[in-house]
Amino acid sequence: MFTLETYNINKMVAKIFALLTCLLLAGCSFLPSVLYRIDVQQGNVVTEEMVEKLKPGMTKSQVLFVLGSPLIMDAFRDNRWDYVYLFREKGELVEQRRMTVFFDDDVLVNIENYLSFSKDPVKPKPAQTIPDTEKAKPEDAEAKKADQ
Repeated sequence: MFTLETYNINKMVAKIFALLTCLLLAGCSFLPSVLYRIDVQQGNVVTEEMVEKLKPGMTKSQVLFVLGSPLIMDAFRDNRWDYVYLFREKGELVEQRRMTVFFDDDVLVNIENYLSFSKDPVKPKPAQTIPDTEKAKPEDAEAKKADQ
């Protein structure tokens, strides 16, 4: 038979079970495949073309035009700008770059460019192959005729 007392106990057990279920689902570490994590780019994207445009002797305004505003401008050292870039794919750090630009009297004097970590490292270009027609030069043919 159902009494008021058993009804209250069943109600409390249901509430505790619901609460434990919610806490379990809220613990993200238990369900990593269900969670969606977005790709996040943070900081300054500095390309090779931008770095190639930098030349010693450029003013701060010229560097600002080429690279954009730095992520970190040190309040205590106004002769140093830091450009930092982080890329996280699905929550994991894939790429991290840091470039530091140094000035002396508002003129660019030094660039430190670091590629700290990259998932896809820069691959060297393959060596160019020389076609067979270019390998046999006319000078070699004339030298062979002279030897005969």
